[in-house]
Amino acid sequence: MSSTSPLSDFDEQQAMMMAERCIMVDEQDNVLGPVSKYDAHRGSGILHRAFSVLLFDSSDRLLLQQRSHEKITFPGVWANSCCSHPLHVDAELEEADQAGVMHAALRKIQQELGIDPGSFEGCEFRHLGRMHYEARANAEWVEHEMDHVLAVRADVDTDHNTNEIADVAWVDSSALQGMCEDPAFEMAPGFLAIKSLFLDAGWPSGSDSFPPTLDNIQHMGVLT
Repeated sequence: MSSTSPLSDFDEQQAMMMAERCIMVDEQDNVLGPVSKYDAHRGSGILHRAFSVLLFDSSDRLLLQQRSHEKITFPGVWANSCCSHPLHVDAELEEADQAGVMHAALRKIQQELGIDPGSFEGCEFRHLGRMHYEARANAEWVEHEMDHVLAVRADVDTDHNTNEIADVAWVDSSALQGMCEDPAFEMAPGFLAIKSLFLDAGWPSGSDSFPPTLDNIQHMGVLT
């Protein structure tokens, strides 16, 4: 980033992470090179790769997180279990079988939710599809992402990082719908798009079930 002054009013840990190197991509998800998290999210933004995890337990409940109030984009809103970015490093650039986004997801699940990656031994991470969207947080900050949506089933305990997450909740489909209709719960635009594409089409029921998969990139445009 060219200057730290736009970050001076933000939490120090969150500001430091703006130096991370994300993966810049085109609208077909081809890698173009590295881009700082700062440049990818400020102003008009730069399209970059992201991931969103839907973590279900054996009772078909989905883990939701409320983003911490220290977050630079969309603070305090409710979202899916874990969402972040693969970094421009060898392990997270792996394309075969979406290995790179899987590595990134395990890294952030541990960092945000305090879940040891070993807890997922024997569990399948299912790649549901990709969603290209843009959502403006405010006049200065934006999300412009090629989002890889993953789902996994595991019975885990969380010990969330309060700098990343304000609260968590396990919900069934009825409870989630109630939250979406309650103005007391502000939902992240990206998560509402995921709900529309994947969860409304088929909430998983049973230990071997997952939301439906989509083969083509879903170009969602600008979300509000």
